[in-house]
Order: sequence, then C-alpha cells, then structure tokens
Amino acid sequence: MKHFRLLLGFSLLATLLLTACGPSNNVRLLSPPPLDAAVLPAPNAPRVSVVAFADKRGDQTTLGVRRDKSAFVTGDDVAQWVSRALADELARNGLQVSYAATVAQARSGNPDYLVTGQLDEAWLREPSTTELSTGLRVNYVLANRQGRILHETLNSGQSRTGLPSGSAAENLLLETLRDLVKPMTRKIVQAIEAKK
Repeated sequence: MKHFRLLLGFSLLATLLLTACGPSNNVRLLSPPPLDAAVLPAPNAPRVSVVAFADKRGDQTTLGVRRDKSAFVTGDDVAQWVSRALADELARNGLQVSYAATVAQARSGNPDYLVTGQLDEAWLREPSTTELSTGLRVNYVLANRQGRILHETLNSGQSRTGLPSGSAAENLLLETLRDLVKPMTRKIVQAIEAKK
C-alpha cells in the first residue's frame, strides 16, 4: 500500500509538472529567420510590392481553443505575420521586394508586380495534453500593371504529438507558416518568370 501511494504521488507530481510546462494561452507569432545579408536581388530583378494582408477571420480576437476550453490569443497581427513572411521569402528568391501597408502606398513605388491577399483562417487547437494542431488559409492575388495574373487559395496545417512545452505552439505555428509561404512564393516566382 505504501508503494502504491508513493507511485500515485509521483505520477500526480509528474502530471502537474507536464501541465505547467505546456503552452500558455498567450502565443507569440515567431518570424522565420531574417534575410541573410548575402542574399541580394538578381540584376534587373522584377520589383514586387507585398501589401499587408487583410484579416478576414470570423473571430480575430483568438487563435483557437485549449483542451480546457480557454482561448489561445496573441498580441501580434496574424495577417501581417503571414504577409511579411511572404515578402521575406520572395526576397530570398532574388526579387526586389517592398512591403506596404496599403495598395495606394504600394502603387506609389510603381512596382512591376503587386501581391495582395487576405487571411481567411488561422487556428491553433490543443485536443489533449500531448497534441497540438494548427491551420492557415490564405487567398492571394498577384497582379502586374495590366491586371491579375494569379489568384489562388492555399492551405497549410499540421499536427504534432509529444511532451508539452512552452514553445511547442509557437514552433508549430512557425512550421505551418513556412509550409504555406514556400509554395506561395514558388507559384508567384513561376508566374513572374512566365511573364518575362
């Protein structure tokens, strides 16, 4: 009986410690690593302006739900997080990229191409103590001076099971962002290359 109580006490303590190490309700949106200074635009690279995406999520105050039904929240602008990551990834691919808050501001720089978009979905869920899942959905448009040349909706989602940690939610959201932005960049670069 004594061993049973001791074992029960240790398992209760371990559960409390694991729960305390889990993600907090406030989630920081981590950005991909900054551009390497060695990455320069190609000679005569097209000039692309990325406009801050609009946030069209139904509930812009939360990111999702924890297993205890409390909300995941962030102090960061989620739509801007996505659009800035896209601008950085386009720059990594050799384009001359600027970032603008509005379409009017972007057009004042007379870019060759304009990328606009909206964030339709961004969520984070914690179904259990050891499981997290995320999802992003973006609707974006690439246009040149003559008009729209690419319009698409892209999704990205991930799920991870493992020991809870304070950074698990942030890292999973960052991986989901990368999985969204990389194919978006590839498609934009291909569309621009096809117009040369």
